[in-house]
Amino acid sequence: MGINLREPRYSVPIISILAIVILSVLLGQVISGYSYKISLILVLGAAIFLLTLINTDAGLFILILSMLLSPEILLGRIPGRDIVVRIDDFLLAIITFAWLAKTAIYKKLALFIKTPLNKIISLYIFLCLISTLRGMALGYMVPAKGLFYLARYIEYFLLYILVANQIHSRKQIRFFLAVFFIVCALVSIYGMLQIPSGERVSAPFEGKEGEPNTFGGYLLFILCLAIGIYLQDVSPRLKRALLVLSALIIFPFFYTLSRASYMGIVFSFLALIVLSKKKFLLVSVMTALIIAGIMVKPEAVLSRVEYTFQKRQADLAKIGNIYLDPSSTARVVSWATSLQTWKKNPLLGRGVAGTSFIDGQYILFLSELGILGFLAFLWLLWAILKHSLSVLRKMDDELYKGLTIGFITAFIGLIIHAITANTFIIVRIMEPFWFIAGIIMILPTLQKAED
Repeated sequence: MGINLREPRYSVPIISILAIVILSVLLGQVISGYSYKISLILVLGAAIFLLTLINTDAGLFILILSMLLSPEILLGRIPGRDIVVRIDDFLLAIITFAWLAKTAIYKKLALFIKTPLNKIISLYIFLCLISTLRGMALGYMVPAKGLFYLARYIEYFLLYILVANQIHSRKQIRFFLAVFFIVCALVSIYGMLQIPSGERVSAPFEGKEGEPNTFGGYLLFILCLAIGIYLQDVSPRLKRALLVLSALIIFPFFYTLSRASYMGIVFSFLALIVLSKKKFLLVSVMTALIIAGIMVKPEAVLSRVEYTFQKRQADLAKIGNIYLDPSSTARVVSWATSLQTWKKNPLLGRGVAGTSFIDGQYILFLSELGILGFLAFLWLLWAILKHSLSVLRKMDDELYKGLTIGFITAFIGLIIHAITANTFIIVRIMEPFWFIAGIIMILPTLQKAED
């Protein structure tokens, strides 16, 4: 593809020194009118910008740490959906601007590297934009809310392109994976410490109520990556580390009591059996886990599953002769309402954040983006799966092959997870997802360059 995979070596140029001086003057003028917290954020943001300008890997390292270890900030309460940002939102914006500045300074660096997903991503973003602008014009949403969530959707793809541009060596991949796994180990330990409280397990900095479904989806994703690599012929040391990580993930995963995550992990495991050569080992592990579950009978997990199916009540939704719990009933009712909303705007919907919050990615996108945007989203999902399988067929390297298998199986699990959760717009799931997706799509080029 004519891609220069080596990042040029350079010292800090004069333009960087000038940037420091200019930023220092501007910050001095701005922060004088704000509290020390705002001042501190601005100073740290400027420092990360300059650090990323000099070493993009360092900026991405900080971003990975912040994905699960950063607090959220409520910018405003708006009916239907609050405007909430996290520190990693700011970091991603800063790192992206630094990357754009770097490509302007060093002409040999590609601005938008060619990947198999670029065209469909562009179409999807275009339809999101058109739908949202139309929704604003018709008064379906507060403009600030629509623009904010549209930017949130777009930022994931910017991260994907940034990572695809930046990855040029096996050493980088090993480093970034190590950071992902260390962060996951830390938050898993944090989750295990919550189990004795009897509350549903959630990630750090999730507010008072927490977001167990989000945490479950994140743990599902990292667990699949770990297992996918473990099943390949990698070093014994790495295998031991991944085995420990998987053991740390299992307990908080089940105690999220996330039914969406339970459904997702089942399909992920079935996909692992199909794609991996070690089918007997996987079937044995699955059998052992089922037997262990029957013997131990974790009360909280069993109660959560049993809660889904209630005794007959007139006000509960049902599937066939099975009555659902109040939570699932409320979700089904909201889906029916959303379908009625979509029928009034069938082609382009009401725009991003133009409808009330709905637990269910597909029904939400149908009402927000209409049939055109919804089909573009499904096409994007199909393209990710198709090209990931194509990458897997090309991989000879055991690490790359294991990472690709883990990504594919995690992706299948997240597709199921998204039936009853807004998986593909949740920051704490999508930032890791699109980061790894950027690595996966560049692997054939990287392996060819290594050969």
